[in-house]
Amino acid sequence: MKRHIFIWTLLAVLIIGAGVASAVELLDPRIINLAEEFGMEVGRYGGTMTVHGGASGPKTFNPHRAAETSSTDVTDRIFEGLVTLHRDTGLVMPKLAREYVISEDGTEVTFYLRRGVQWHDGTEFTADDVIFTFDVVYDPAVGSNSRTGLLIDGQPMKYEKIDKYTVKFTLPRPHAPIMFSIGTPIVPVHLLGEAHKQGRYHEMWGLETPLEEIVGTGAWRVASYRIDQELILVRNDNYYEFDEAGNRLPYLNRVIFRYYPSSDTATLAFFNGEFDYIGIPANQYPEYVDREPFSRWSIITAGPNPGTSFIVFNQNPNAVPEPKLSWFSDVNFRQALYHAVDKETILDMAMNGMGYIQWSPINMRNDFFLKKDIKIYPYDLDAAHEKLEAAGYKLGADGVRRDPNGNPIEFDLITNPGVPIRQIVGELFQEDLAALGIKVNFQQIDFNVVVEKLTDTFDWDAIIIGLTGTFDPNGGSNVWLSSGNLHMWYPYQETPATEWEARIDEIWLEAQRAMDPEVRRQWYYEFQDIVAEYVPLLYTVTSENMVAVRDHLRNAIPDGIGGSVGSAWNYIWVDR
Repeated sequence: MKRHIFIWTLLAVLIIGAGVASAVELLDPRIINLAEEFGMEVGRYGGTMTVHGGASGPKTFNPHRAAETSSTDVTDRIFEGLVTLHRDTGLVMPKLAREYVISEDGTEVTFYLRRGVQWHDGTEFTADDVIFTFDVVYDPAVGSNSRTGLLIDGQPMKYEKIDKYTVKFTLPRPHAPIMFSIGTPIVPVHLLGEAHKQGRYHEMWGLETPLEEIVGTGAWRVASYRIDQELILVRNDNYYEFDEAGNRLPYLNRVIFRYYPSSDTATLAFFNGEFDYIGIPANQYPEYVDREPFSRWSIITAGPNPGTSFIVFNQNPNAVPEPKLSWFSDVNFRQALYHAVDKETILDMAMNGMGYIQWSPINMRNDFFLKKDIKIYPYDLDAAHEKLEAAGYKLGADGVRRDPNGNPIEFDLITNPGVPIRQIVGELFQEDLAALGIKVNFQQIDFNVVVEKLTDTFDWDAIIIGLTGTFDPNGGSNVWLSSGNLHMWYPYQETPATEWEARIDEIWLEAQRAMDPEVRRQWYYEFQDIVAEYVPLLYTVTSENMVAVRDHLRNAIPDGIGGSVGSAWNYIWVDR
């Protein structure tokens, strides 16, 4: 029988004391042996790796305009930040910075940049690029996803160029999670500076841009892109990182993303040899298990997916007409409908039981911050009916449920195709709400259209979607702060629309101020209790993180913080 590889290490939590990053608290001793057990081999140069890029390709090549994984999966290969997270421990480590120093009082962070790093066009990377990038991030007109997480008490940090290779950031106060936020992608001032001065940064590096103009410092450059079909990255021959034997990384010559509209067609393509590794949808796990003993690939399971999946209702008063706005803004309505989310059946039908039921916004791998005893809403249509009736949403003799003003309850529910779990969630939710007298018009539309509705036009009723997980809870600032651009149910609020959102804003700031991790944990516990009470997001399930990797790929090892093979790309090599 072929070997299965199991990797699941719980997250390490960065402990910050007296304003200085000092130590790591390991939540699971297995993480100690991870580097030894799954150490990277010194590889050989050459070859191509082909991967499944998802249902659709990038919407933009501008890292500060990318709002969806179809784009960030690519931009994360091209651009880098001052720091990154260690792939196994989750610790902050230097990237474009060669080192950083945090002052004793925790209010200054000085970055000493790597020397000799070049942009893809040969221009030297310097402190000017760092200063420009943070000008871009803090510009509200740009709409960068990084902005909210880099505000402290609603204000930007101060930052200054000390010399060509040194940048200092000054914080208004100690801010525990700052090092998890400050690794935003650095972009080149010599190519984008003039556009930003003219107020055109948000227009730059769209899909119509000649690919040779997309310039980063990362290990990969974009060579070609056929929209939603195939994207090719090629090796950056001048990349600054080396392996332990002194070989310049990466090893591979090319990486090819191929896009398929559904996981079924992607799986068939993998079985036909078109991909070198692929994420395994939980609903297709039995098929992979049956084929594995006779194949030249192995299954790797790596614990729960760090992301979240959910149903969200639009509560934006600037976009949603009555009476829908009143329904969606009513916590009793949302709580009642949460009882109609059949998570056990979703888990069985969509994932063959290979997954986990979610109740919290906190990454399931993070036992330190994850609260286990929050309020939950078990699947119970009788409870849903009773709560709706008590709130004035009455079921008529004709089987139609109406609101207190006599309006029949009907709304649209959308998601993107190619993700079986979302289709199953939508169909089950539609069926169960029909049993409650509520009509749901469920439709699957292109992912980028879903994202546009969610983040730009706001013309939607309810959406089934998900978010990638972050190591530190503060990574969700742009979702949970009422002013956040991904505060999906009502983004960009000038002042909190509700008392509970105002309280979350307060909690978020207190958690940022707290340098004691135990104090931070208590703040995030209260945050989770509020989310459980007011249910802005109706969580569903998350999958077991599984990939199938061809045997000729070496070092294709999922990381310890999210189960991703992507963080190993620079070390992957082809053994043929």
